[in-house]
Amino acid sequence: MTDAPALIAFDGSEPAAEAIGALAALLPGATVVIALVRGPALNLEHAAVTRAALPDEAVAAAVRAHESAAAAAAQRIAERGVAIARKAGLDATAAVVESGTAWRGLCAVADAQGAGVIVCGSRGQGGISRAMLGSTSSSLLYHAQRPVLVVPPGGAGHAGRVVIGYDGSDGAREAIALTARLVPGRPAIVAHAWSSPIRRSFTGKSLMGAPLDEIQEVASSLDELFAGEAEEVAAEGAALADEHGLDARALAVESSAAWRGVIEVAEAEGAALIVAGSRGRGALASTVLGSISSGLVHNADVPVLVARRVHEAAD
Repeated sequence: MTDAPALIAFDGSEPAAEAIGALAALLPGATVVIALVRGPALNLEHAAVTRAALPDEAVAAAVRAHESAAAAAAQRIAERGVAIARKAGLDATAAVVESGTAWRGLCAVADAQGAGVIVCGSRGQGGISRAMLGSTSSSLLYHAQRPVLVVPPGGAGHAGRVVIGYDGSDGAREAIALTARLVPGRPAIVAHAWSSPIRRSFTGKSLMGAPLDEIQEVASSLDELFAGEAEEVAAEGAALADEHGLDARALAVESSAAWRGVIEVAEAEGAALIVAGSRGRGALASTVLGSISSGLVHNADVPVLVARRVHEAAD
């Protein structure tokens, strides 16, 4: 595990508590910062309506009292998160920050603390509602310039393998490197999900069903060729994982969509974590989440870690 702390977004909700539990299961004893973002402070301008009926001194006193109470309430919630984290065996401290937008405040704390990963819960139960991520988790996925771990409801406490989605891209390579840094002791599966143009396309299916044996043989040979290439990509990823010190094996799986294939592998293997790369390089391109990573965070039943280089914030 890297020495950089993990930042856990906490607002007192059950999903936030589950995010703490998930990190404790994945990184026992880790150093974490429990971060709570509260709204910006009130001032006399905000209280302009009341100033027509009350003297400025009375309004100012009321504003100060409100802000003091709000700050104290936010601190109590953050400390409750710290207590949950410490009970789970984490070395936790609290950080409360003012910001008009939760994700911006969390990113600011992450930058200040040098966090290695931002952890957050997601919204909803069940397949349909789980597809609607909360606004904070969605914004972090698109804008945070460091890895983001999204924990679905009920996704905490697993102790299985790590499944790394691999397609040969720079993002997939970073996913392997990140896995080696964060969870070096866990066995890993480097999964390359591919879609056969022979089995999935209308033309390919027509060839496979052609009345001539010669045409069927050609179609079958092409399908085997695509399968072989997929296995080579998976093997390449596993070899890279071995170079990073991971105990990894390769697995190529044919599926209608890459994210579906990776989830199928995770379910079959009882995975504790899925790791995937994000799309793009640099600050602007990195705000576009790839289709694979997006499909995973919206549909997986286990935590999904989206890899991103921390130094992209300076690009």
